[in-house]
Amino acid sequence: MTKKNKLGLLAICLLLVSCANMHLKKGNKAFDRKEYQAAITHYNKALEKKFIPQAKVNLARTYVYVNDINNAEKHYIDAVLLEESNCGDIFNYARILMQKQDYKEAKAWFKKFLENHPEDVVARMLYASCASVNDRYVDTTLYTLNEIKIEDFTNIYSPTPLDEGIVFSGDRKAGAGAKANSWTGNSYLDLYFTQKNTDGKWISPTLLKGDINGKYHEGPAVFNKDGNVVYFTRNNYLGKKLHKNEHNENNLKIYRAELVNGVWKNITEMPFNSNSYSVGHPTLSHDDNAMYFISDMHGGIGGTDIWVSYFEDGKWGTPVNLGKEVNTPGNEMFPYMHSDESLYFSSDAHNSMGGLDIFITSKVNNRWLTPENLNYPLNSSGDDFGFSLLPGDSSGFLSSSRGEGNDRIYEFAKNPPTFMLSGTVKNKKTGAKLPEALVTLINQYTGKPEQFKTDKNGQYSFKLSPQTSYSIKGEKKDFFTVTDKVSTEGKKISEKMVKDLMLEELIIEKPIVIENIYYDYDKWFIREDAKPELDKLVKLLKDNPTIVVELSSHTDSRASDRYNMVLSDKRAHAAVEYILTQGIAKDRIIAKGYGETKLVNHCKNNIDCTDEEHQKNRRTEFKVIKIIH
Repeated sequence: MTKKNKLGLLAICLLLVSCANMHLKKGNKAFDRKEYQAAITHYNKALEKKFIPQAKVNLARTYVYVNDINNAEKHYIDAVLLEESNCGDIFNYARILMQKQDYKEAKAWFKKFLENHPEDVVARMLYASCASVNDRYVDTTLYTLNEIKIEDFTNIYSPTPLDEGIVFSGDRKAGAGAKANSWTGNSYLDLYFTQKNTDGKWISPTLLKGDINGKYHEGPAVFNKDGNVVYFTRNNYLGKKLHKNEHNENNLKIYRAELVNGVWKNITEMPFNSNSYSVGHPTLSHDDNAMYFISDMHGGIGGTDIWVSYFEDGKWGTPVNLGKEVNTPGNEMFPYMHSDESLYFSSDAHNSMGGLDIFITSKVNNRWLTPENLNYPLNSSGDDFGFSLLPGDSSGFLSSSRGEGNDRIYEFAKNPPTFMLSGTVKNKKTGAKLPEALVTLINQYTGKPEQFKTDKNGQYSFKLSPQTSYSIKGEKKDFFTVTDKVSTEGKKISEKMVKDLMLEELIIEKPIVIENIYYDYDKWFIREDAKPELDKLVKLLKDNPTIVVELSSHTDSRASDRYNMVLSDKRAHAAVEYILTQGIAKDRIIAKGYGETKLVNHCKNNIDCTDEEHQKNRRTEFKVIKIIH
């Protein structure tokens, strides 16, 4: 290569480096201003010219801010290994892996993060979530979700029922000459209304009329119960200028508007708004006298917390934080207060599946209960938020970034949980499976019976109804009938219940020991600890109404024969008297004391035996002596 060519090549290289550095500088400037779309453009151009570690790291971070999970993962794979990255990038990467449902890898990266920040509560929560994510799929049939097809919008979210339709916040691709949001590159968010036509299809949305939609963002809103007052989220701006705080952040505020002749006007700020922090995402209690909202104001627990303000004496009071049961060091957002005073909200902490998950809590004895994840399919590995219910509580709406990554609105219907009961009928002694056994299931509310004969493997199955109690009975010729109970009351999720029925052979005159029947020395009164064991015999007699039994009491050989005979007879009669008080007819049970006449071992009179050997002879038994046909 000639000297001239070498100089030319060097000049090109210097030009590329200079160009790359220029784009890095512009990208950093846009990044600091939170003009993320411009930052993405410049970082990509810089990296096309030259690999610059800081550009790679910042590009990955920028994709996180605009919620472009696919590109964020693509760049973090390399960026997280660079010296220019930090622990925050490790956390971001772990969270992205959760949203990509790679929980095993996410757990490994959270572990790496926690090695340097063991005190981080959110990281510990998400690390645990990676290990327990299967719990979120415990019942995938409870809800049916369908995306609302609304064309020409990039993102639509936070649907709020109004009249026969919904109000939502949405943005579009910024048109030619239109002012674009420098964060997303789309139009600013506005509030729209849509409803279904007579064919059940959602009609083209229309902007809410009046002054409610301004030059910048209008976000989540809530309407009072009369539908003539709305509280909504809006950027903090005056005229055409956004107000920014010392961190170059534009805060959010909650505004109030009134419906006057079909037009929203008379817009006023809420008294707890501030130029120093954000408030937004309002929701109202059923009586309109409590407003729940989110804020990052001083005194909170995490990034954004849920607060409440009460309307008293004609004014809204000082906001109160809901506390650590609800709020975490992460972000709690998009609250929705139901008429039954259950609070639904989204959180990127707690036991999230990856992004924002929807949770439910309620207040008992002035204390918020531990929030409960609503699980899949209401939640996903993406962001799930903006939950609301329609009257009747069996259907509603939510927003989600599942799928392609943009926020969409879904309508859902709640399905009743399904319950199946199955089991095997077996010989209690041998464990052998019993075919042709009759299993009867009786609905305790209706009294309606269902019957099933076990198959060759001794198996049976029934479908159960929600919120219902049943008795179940297993019977077979030459076996004692057994009964048990099963219930679906209080169960919220579908379940496959298993209950095996163990039948004991019924042999006339065969003694069966009643375990754990003890008497005080030289006494025959029934002790409290003996009653549960005698209750088992009561149940067996009730389950088998055609049998007649003899209850016998036995002693060891110590003391005189006559003494032992009298004592055992008194004990047998005392046991039978107790059983009669439990509803068993006199003609179905007789008492018999045998004293020491039926020893089960060699421990007769004048034979040395241990206490354990004598104990075997001190027993209470029953045997079937007759079957009533």
